Amino acid sequence: MAQNLPGTLKNFNPYTEFKEFTIAQIKDFRNAFDLYDTSRDGVINLMELKVMMEKLEAPQTHLALTAMIKEVDEDMDTVINFREFLLIFRKAACGELQVDGLKVLAEKVGSL
Repeated sequence: MAQNLPGTLKNFNPYTEFKEFTIAQIKDFRNAFDLYDTSRDGVINLMELKVMMEKLEAPQTHLALTAMIKEVDEDMDTVINFREFLLIFRKAACGELQVDGLKVLAEKVGSL
């Protein structure tokens, strides 16, 4: 899983790519990501996303969860890596999220 990530993610620096967020915000997003990456493989898979949404009191159907992943899954590996997780919050700030579940996730995680 994490070892199969593209080389570009290996060199990913959230502080330079996501300059719109403060260091504290990125650390908070990382903590939230790590909390739900229960397999510790560096990605949030469908089941981990399901549990995340349930814990955020916003359970989703299988189809909705799949749509959530698809909206931010730039590398098309059917999971959400940390960079893609940050994209959720970037898109939310710009009003660009299409899937309601991601809007809820951004609102609830962003307010933690």
